[in-house]
Amino acid sequence: HYPFECSEQLASRIISVAALRDLLTAFKSQDLPAPQEIEGAVLDDLKKLQGMQNDDGGFGFWRKGDESWPYLSIHVAHAFARAKQKKFAVPNEMFEESQRYLESIETHIPKHYSENTRRAIIAYALYVRAQMDDGDPERSRKLIAEAGLEKLSLESVGWLLSVLSSNQDSAAEVAAMRRLLGNRVSETAGTAHFVCSYDDGDYLILNSSRRADGVILEALIGDQPQNDLIPKIVRSLLGHRSKGRWENTQENVFILLALDRYFNTFEKVTPNFITRVWLGDAYGGEQQFKGRTTDRQELKIPMNYLASKPTTQN
Repeated sequence: HYPFECSEQLASRIISVAALRDLLTAFKSQDLPAPQEIEGAVLDDLKKLQGMQNDDGGFGFWRKGDESWPYLSIHVAHAFARAKQKKFAVPNEMFEESQRYLESIETHIPKHYSENTRRAIIAYALYVRAQMDDGDPERSRKLIAEAGLEKLSLESVGWLLSVLSSNQDSAAEVAAMRRLLGNRVSETAGTAHFVCSYDDGDYLILNSSRRADGVILEALIGDQPQNDLIPKIVRSLLGHRSKGRWENTQENVFILLALDRYFNTFEKVTPNFITRVWLGDAYGGEQQFKGRTTDRQELKIPMNYLASKPTTQN
């Protein structure tokens, strides 16, 4: 809950609940509210947003009649798409009005926006349209051709990769995006991170440092699930949490969406196995892992036992 529930926060909360629904249900979290309580909370937020939608289909921050912000309007439409995907009841008229706004997004972008900001907004709109089952690969390829791939922000590349990765006519663009991301990543032995900035236009699209990592992580999982960068980005993101979350609603949303896709791609099979540990020929112990849990298991071996054993030098 937030003390000030603007349309961005309402939309982000809907997306976060949708992203966490499968994960929390699978782990049977004790803190998870009853299903009907979750359903009711999301429907309440959808109803609040319905009362804030402008006649052009867009959204301002606080109330109906405020100027529609392009990025914010796309973000609210994104919430509608994710809620619908998770089987929440999204009012059709509100959904369709947002869809129409996104289809004409370029007419809603103010002329004083920089070219980088404008392109990012179009890329996000194309990504959300794909989530609404209204994908436009042709316009996505055209945006890459107009801008030049090197001039697009990295999260714009991530959004477009999500749109184009399964499109047979976009093989050349997808290959180029893979190369670009591979060349632009900041990588260590265990982690990976992408740096994305729009300079003076950051505030117009609510940019933040870790959001691009979430956007790109989701795209890579959909495009190349065996890419070695995927577990590194996950470790990097988990390592940057503070009190279980990231810095702001935008980071939380896109990272949770990526982790939801990670969970459903790599961890959808419920664990059921036994791990056994040996020290040389000596049996150390075993532990059964059955079902989903966040518990950790530890095997302690006395140092005097280890010291009593001969060592082999090669």
